[in-house]
Amino acid sequence: MTIIGRMSQRTRDGVALRLDACKTLPSSSAVMRMQQQVFDLLARKLPVTVTIEGLQGDLQPEVLFVRACKLLQRPLLDAAAATASLGIALAGSKLSPQFAFMVRAAILGHGPCHLLPGSTLLRPASELVGRRRQERFWLQCWHLRGTAGFGVAFAPGITSPCPLFSAEPAAGILPPHGLQVPPGTAWAFQQVCITDYVGDAGELRTEALGKRLRSAVDRGDRLHDEQDWPTAAMRHDSWSNRRLAISITGIGDLVRMRGADPRSLIALQELHEVLRWIRETVNARSRELAVAKEHAPALNIAEAGGSIATLTAWRTQWQAALQFAATRHRNLLAISPWSVFPAGESADLRYCDLLPVLAGADSCSFGQPPDLGHWNVNEFKYFHQRAWAVLERKEATHVIAERV
Repeated sequence: MTIIGRMSQRTRDGVALRLDACKTLPSSSAVMRMQQQVFDLLARKLPVTVTIEGLQGDLQPEVLFVRACKLLQRPLLDAAAATASLGIALAGSKLSPQFAFMVRAAILGHGPCHLLPGSTLLRPASELVGRRRQERFWLQCWHLRGTAGFGVAFAPGITSPCPLFSAEPAAGILPPHGLQVPPGTAWAFQQVCITDYVGDAGELRTEALGKRLRSAVDRGDRLHDEQDWPTAAMRHDSWSNRRLAISITGIGDLVRMRGADPRSLIALQELHEVLRWIRETVNARSRELAVAKEHAPALNIAEAGGSIATLTAWRTQWQAALQFAATRHRNLLAISPWSVFPAGESADLRYCDLLPVLAGADSCSFGQPPDLGHWNVNEFKYFHQRAWAVLERKEATHVIAERV
């Protein structure tokens, strides 16, 4: 999102919704509420991505998925919206990728179709049945690579630079950036390309980049006060968490501009230092705003929650932690796994060795990938599993209040 001055111009950032098929489809009133919500958003020309969950029960998953798509067809037609404005995401589903993509196209027309595979498809399988299922899944995804609207998103959750916040599961896709988020959350998205701040000798112009990063924090913070968020859930989330997604791009381009070998440990270490500095810069600015204004109100909610919060010792300790570590924004940095590849080129598999930089982000975006046409199925699977392993390990080591 480009934020210029006050937000008098309507943003075209969209909404991530959740549809539990098993609970919604049997209830006519629940179906009508879901259709009304989707219609209201599409009629306002806002893109919507609906994560379809709960494909289990008395009916086969395929039948439930078809019925869920038909539920969404009505508001799409009533709003006379472009088919590309309504995306779907499948979280942990056992549906085959080709079936999901074809049904989506047949019922809703061509548009975004995101797969959010669970760990069973991303972690190397040891049993024969699991290996065969993985092989079928990745082979079908590989055949669909390069197909407009199709993608695999695999960030298990989002984290926070503030140690007082816990990690959160991310089962939604926020259009149009492909940001993987908890459904219903509100984000101020901005993009910062680090190669815009690189000198002729490959050196980083830290003063100019630092100014840009601090400005991004300030502008994103203003958005949360000025934006007319389209749903009640987003309005509450904006108030309580003030989430930013400052998307850092140009990672692979920086390595190429410096003439470095993307497979070398030195290149990776240099990138880690760059991302560490970027993270410290935006975190420091968020801390400054927390002191000057107020920290994210969700931290006050956390303090009030649970009987332990009534204990004097706990309250004293929590207040000290707030003084030390509280930020104004729950999340700050976003990185796309595709940003490790130089832009405008076919994806060079050597740059996969840069994927550990994903650990420096709070969230991940899964926008348009580079050209993957030359990758074989094993290379395609290797990239996704390796990137997921970085993100899964990062989330597993994120412990609330670990540094306080």
